Amino acid sequence: MKRVVVKLGGSLMEDAPAVIRSLSDNFGADIDQSVFSILIVPGGGPFADDVRSVSERYGIGDDAAHWMAILAMEQYAYYVVDRTGIGSTDSIEGIPVGVTMLFPYRVLKESDKLPHSWDVTSDTIAAWVARELNARFIKVTDVDGVYAEDVVQTWMTADEVLSMGPTCMDNTLPLLLKEYRMDCVIVNGKHPERVVDAVIGKDIVGTHIKGNI
Repeated sequence: MKRVVVKLGGSLMEDAPAVIRSLSDNFGADIDQSVFSILIVPGGGPFADDVRSVSERYGIGDDAAHWMAILAMEQYAYYVVDRTGIGSTDSIEGIPVGVTMLFPYRVLKESDKLPHSWDVTSDTIAAWVARELNARFIKVTDVDGVYAEDVVQTWMTADEVLSMGPTCMDNTLPLLLKEYRMDCVIVNGKHPERVVDAVIGKDIVGTHIKGNI
């Protein structure tokens, strides 16, 4: 069985249902001879934005803000599950064939290994989950990949990403890719067919980030 963790960006509120339906149509548990186990890690989207705003306004500490942001990810998960009807889990053990949404709060409470900071968002959390599962990692967002001089970069190292300053990922993700010696594919969820191709391993419009070098 091929394990894949798909981080579903919170910037894709309108497009997320189409992404999930496309994945389910191609890799659902009811598909004959499906060999993919796809775990969706939700972003925080507007729910996490609200947490950040409240945190800044009222001076909420890093620990409390961290767990509030994790719960914001669960709100996004509820939205996607409601719109698509996919199965869900609050564990990373025994992930079935098909497409499953992760509600991450319990998993992270039981294994609290990541820093509590706004530099650690759902991007880094998804990478950590992928490493725990020894799974491929795909980050689905609302842009085509990492840009340099207005051109999408097809291949980059984590070090090259770190040298660029702000990109479409959080500040900790490239550091974690280096530490875990793990790769990441960034793909635009406004084109669900690209997400399907990324799962299969086809050539796509997107950015492959090499941490395993």
